[in-house]
Amino acid sequence: MKIGILIKLEKDVYNCIAHAAELGFKRAQLSVWDMSLYTKENAELIKKACSDFDFEITAVWCGWSGPVDWGYPNMYATIGIVPAAWRSQRVKELLDGAEFARELGVKDIITHVGFLPDNPFQEERIGVAQAVRYICKTIEKYNQRFLFETGEELPYTLIQLIKEIGAENIGVNFDPANLIINGRANPIDALEVLGSYVCGVHGKDGIRAKGDSPKGAEVMVGQGIVNFPAFIAKLAEIGYEGDITIEREIPNGEERDRQICEEKEYLEKLINL
Repeated sequence: MKIGILIKLEKDVYNCIAHAAELGFKRAQLSVWDMSLYTKENAELIKKACSDFDFEITAVWCGWSGPVDWGYPNMYATIGIVPAAWRSQRVKELLDGAEFARELGVKDIITHVGFLPDNPFQEERIGVAQAVRYICKTIEKYNQRFLFETGEELPYTLIQLIKEIGAENIGVNFDPANLIINGRANPIDALEVLGSYVCGVHGKDGIRAKGDSPKGAEVMVGQGIVNFPAFIAKLAEIGYEGDITIEREIPNGEERDRQICEEKEYLEKLINL
C-alpha cells in the first residue's frame, strides 16, 4: 500500500499537481466538481505535470451539477443519482468524467450515488441500479471501472445492489470516515462485507453524531474513531494492495497542508510496521 492525496481540480490544473508534489506526494485521485475542466487541453496539462513531477493519477472522482446539500434533511434529495430529477443529467456528467479519465489514461471513476434505499423494490433503488448498469456497460469497452464511494449506503444494501447490477467492472472506493459520519457502519465490520470489491481507499477520519445532530463530522486522521492500525491490518488481510488516498475536507491553505503532511507520516508509519 502507498499513500496518495485527493486533489480538488481547479482552473490552474498544472499547479494543482505541482502543489501535491511539493507536499511529498507521488500519487493522487483527482476530484472534479467543475465540469468545464473536462477538456483535452487540461488533460494534456495534467499529463505534463505528471511527467514533470514523476506523478500518477490513480482515479477521477466525478462530481455533478445541480443542488448539493450534505446536511440533514436535504442530503436525501440532492446527493448523487438517487434523486430522480437529476439522475439523467448526472449520469451524462459521470460519463463525461469517464471520458476525461480516459484522456488521462486512468481506469477508475468514483462518485457518491447518494442515500440508496434499502428496499430493492423502491422506485429510486431500481432507477439507480439501471443507471449504474448503463454506466458500467458504456465504459467497460474502455477497460474502465465504476467505483461507489461509501458513506450513504448500508454495506449490506450496497453489496446487494452490486450483485443486482451484475457488472464485472464495478467496485468500491472505501471511505471509513463517511460510514461513521453517516452512522452506517463500523469500518472494520464493513470491510468484512465489501472487502472483495474494494478497489480504492480514502484515508479520512470522523466522529459520530452527537446530541440532536443526525450526522457526525470529519476530523484529522488519528483524532477520530477510525481505528487505523486495525483498519490497515484488515486491508492487508483482505489482500488490498492499492493506495490509501488522504482526503482532508478543510479550506486550502497552510494549515491544511500541515495536517495532510502529518496524516501522511502517520499512515506511512502504520503501513511500514
